[in-house]
Amino acid sequence: MRGQLPASLFAIVFGAFETVGGVQELIYRGILRSETEPLVMGTIGTLAGIFLLVAGILLLIRSPHAAVLAQSAAYIGVPVFLIIGVWKHYAGWPITLIGIAYPLLLVALTYKSLKNSQAAHA
Repeated sequence: MRGQLPASLFAIVFGAFETVGGVQELIYRGILRSETEPLVMGTIGTLAGIFLLVAGILLLIRSPHAAVLAQSAAYIGVPVFLIIGVWKHYAGWPITLIGIAYPLLLVALTYKSLKNSQAAHA
């Protein structure tokens, strides 16, 4: 896939940012301050970040499972960032935009490469 290295590196960086932000919300406000809603929002934000991070790593090493995990990151990330960014306003607008758009971009990129590899095997 053309542009796979930058796409995977950005996915790793964005996934790490999302994970750290989710863990920060989870620990500081959720656990230390015993607030239920930040505990839930931090947990699902961390989960979305981990999926994007792992999808980036699998793209970097050119794993055949990268397309499946990119789809999983989109299935998790889009609703999570709609909830924590648009509806509840726990995440700022830049990371909300990245959390929604970047997994969808990865799906589009991996879908093209998956389609090309299936055509080559047929």
